[in-house]
Amino acid sequence: MNILVTGGTGFVGRHLVQALQAEGHRVLLLVRDDQRLAACRFDPPPAVVRGDLFASAPFPPGIETVFHLAAVTKELGAGEFERINVAGTRALLERLRPLPGLHRVLLLSSLAAAGPSRAGVPLQESDPAAPVSRYGRSKLAQERELAERSPAPWTIVRAPIVFGPGDMDMLDMFRIVGRGITPRLGRMERWYSLIYVKDLVRGMIAAACHPSGNETFYVANPQPVEWQELMAQAARLLGKRALKITVPAVAGWLMAELAELRIRAFGRRAIFNRDKFAEMRHPFWVCSAAKIGSQLHFQPRVPLITALEETLTWYRASGLL
Repeated sequence: MNILVTGGTGFVGRHLVQALQAEGHRVLLLVRDDQRLAACRFDPPPAVVRGDLFASAPFPPGIETVFHLAAVTKELGAGEFERINVAGTRALLERLRPLPGLHRVLLLSSLAAAGPSRAGVPLQESDPAAPVSRYGRSKLAQERELAERSPAPWTIVRAPIVFGPGDMDMLDMFRIVGRGITPRLGRMERWYSLIYVKDLVRGMIAAACHPSGNETFYVANPQPVEWQELMAQAARLLGKRALKITVPAVAGWLMAELAELRIRAFGRRAIFNRDKFAEMRHPFWVCSAAKIGSQLHFQPRVPLITALEETLTWYRASGLL
C-alpha cells in the first residue's frame, strides 16, 4: 500500500513509520525539518516530500492511505492550536482532494477532544464531547474538519496518555520519580487510560485497514490506572522507594502560571502549562476501548509493567535518566 504520513518524525510518527515499513508498505513522509528526519534513522529511508501542511510539492497520485499525525500539542503563542491543528488540517485535506486512488484518511486525535470522564463511567465514542482545554477544543475542531472535508472515507483514533521509547513528555515525571518522589495534584485518586505507543500504532493500522469508514475509535488499555500506583510501579522499576507528595490545587495553579511565564520568556514549549493544568484539575480521564475490540478485534498486547520497563530502559540507554 502507498501511504502518506504527516508528523512522521514525531514520537508516535516514528513508531508508525517503522511498523508500516516492517509490514511492507511504501511510505512517503511530509517533512519540513531535515534534521529531525535524520535523527529518526529510518532503515530503509522512506520517500520524502518536503513542505508542511499548507504547502509542498504535489503529492504522488498513487497515494492510497493518509495517516495525519502532524499537530501542535504545546502552544507557544495564542492561536497556534487553531492555526496548525485546525487550519492546517483543512489545508491538507484540500491538497489531498486531487488524489484519484485515495481511499482512507486517518487522523490521530486525543481523549482531550472528548474531555474528562466521570468516576466509574468510561467515555464511549458516542458520548457528547466536552473538552476543557484549548488543546482539546482544537483537536475536536480538527476532527470536525476531517468529517466535513475529507475527500475519502475517514477514521479518527482518539488516544489517551501515550508513552513509550522516544516520548519526551513523560520524561520530567519519571525524573521526579527517579528522585524517590511521586507527586499527585490534590487528595483525590486520579484515574487515567493509557496506551503504549507500539500498541497505539497497531491499533491505528488496524483501524486504517478496516473496510468500514467514517468511524471514531478509542485505542486504550482495557484497564485504567490510578496515577499514584503508576508512579509507584515506575519507582520500583527504578529501584526507588516512592515518597508520596500531595500538591494542593492552588500550588498547582501557581506552578502553571510560572511555567507559562517561562514559556513566554524563553520561547520553549513545555508539557506543563496553564492549558495542561486545566486538564489536570479533573481527576478522571478514562475511555472505553470496547468498540475497537468488538468491531476490529483489536486488543493491546504489551502488559503495562513491560511497557514501563521498556520505556525506562530507553531513557537510561539514551542518557536521560
